[in-house]
Amino acid sequence: MESKEMRIIFLYEYKLGHSAAEATRNINTAFGEGSLSDRTIRRWFEKFRSGDTNLDNLSRGHAPSVIDDNVFKDMVEADSRLSVRDIAHSINVHYSTVSRHLKAMGKVKKLDKWVPHELTERDKLRRMEISSSLLSRHNNEGILNRIVTCDEKWVLYDNRRRSAQWLDADQAPKHMPKPSLHPRKLMVFVWWSAKGIVHFSFLKKGETINADKYCQEIDIVMEKLHIEQSALLNRRGMLLLHDNTRPHIAKKTVKTLTEYKCQVLPHPPYSPDLSPIDYHLFKHLDNFLSEKVFQTESDVKNAFNEFLASRSSNFYVKGIDALVSRWGKCIEVEGDYFD
Repeated sequence: MESKEMRIIFLYEYKLGHSAAEATRNINTAFGEGSLSDRTIRRWFEKFRSGDTNLDNLSRGHAPSVIDDNVFKDMVEADSRLSVRDIAHSINVHYSTVSRHLKAMGKVKKLDKWVPHELTERDKLRRMEISSSLLSRHNNEGILNRIVTCDEKWVLYDNRRRSAQWLDADQAPKHMPKPSLHPRKLMVFVWWSAKGIVHFSFLKKGETINADKYCQEIDIVMEKLHIEQSALLNRRGMLLLHDNTRPHIAKKTVKTLTEYKCQVLPHPPYSPDLSPIDYHLFKHLDNFLSEKVFQTESDVKNAFNEFLASRSSNFYVKGIDALVSRWGKCIEVEGDYFD
């Protein structure tokens, strides 16, 4: 069959309201499999949709896209998880057309970001209320220099992570041992303020953080503060910022803190992004330990000491000062997580 006659059939199928896929199927059924490629008829259908029903040859290269960018924009904003092929199938265009449009619009595909918890509306409201209260208090009193914060963290012996490698096509990737389900690790407990590290300790094997252990830590911290930062205790008093884990809110802990006349700042649950020790100190510690492998407990402890020695005094000030912008950001995003 002549090319012009075949194009008349393309137009006929288009006028019947058939999709490109349906038209391809009909023509290959009538004239034999392989008579027509799906790509060819899609290009002709794009031309017809533009209002051009001229059956002369298509111009060389890609047929110009005639679909408004707003069509693609509306689809991806309605469901950002749609694949390029899903979009192409739903509006009956080639997937390469979709890719070109989305790229021109500045759209890129990104993986979901892990967050600590799926926040409920109540969680978000609580985060926003506490952030607003603390920000207001800081604006009135200037509380940052009074804050001492603390938490515990597991430090792994093996801090290597599987990663992609740039290699030649015929080059085998390097081997990476599969992580153990129960990796060797050591727990460190850290207390710090804008002035620097107040106290840290490593838990002994088999030891856990409970109310008794936490109160022992509080006793040590208060003694050190009395010697090294007495002004923090003698003026308006220390403000403790810690999370809501069981040892932190136990009756014995509350009684001990009351005896020391220590105020506890409110902290919303599931909120490491509002905790300086998580978003600042532990984040930098993870970067410092990245790809390091330790053989002994002493190696782990020495590495932690090296990390502390590598920090300037401004490092601690910066971590605490960031609370102000983070409280503001939490209010701005109405209690949701933020980067």
